[in-house]
Amino acid sequence: MSTKREKYAEISIDINEFEKNLDQVLSESKGAPVTILKDGSALYYCIPADTYTAMLEAVEVSEVEEMSIIIHQLGLEVFGNEEKFKSWMKKPAIALEGESPESIMVTKEGIQRVSDLLGQINHGFIF
Repeated sequence: MSTKREKYAEISIDINEFEKNLDQVLSESKGAPVTILKDGSALYYCIPADTYTAMLEAVEVSEVEEMSIIIHQLGLEVFGNEEKFKSWMKKPAIALEGESPESIMVTKEGIQRVSDLLGQINHGFIF
């Protein structure tokens, strides 16, 4: 097994060697990514499931934060100032089945619904 750095992993191993020594390779990696090589080129990166889950959660959080910033900017544009926007965010909306925009902005889908609603309000549809 090679310990040469292959792009994104400290440990690199040929795919045939990996198949023969799966348990040993994973044990030696101590949870770090492993580059699986074929003909000397990176074919796969093998990472532990908990690392992968954490990566997905980090991406999700990053996307939600970015979308929330966009919502805030759109809200200020629609309502003209911070106070009016914050007040609207706390009030139940018929278009959101009686939920407040603030309460549904915990998922990407909820944020998208609030964004859509702000767009409708901005174009003259009042909810």
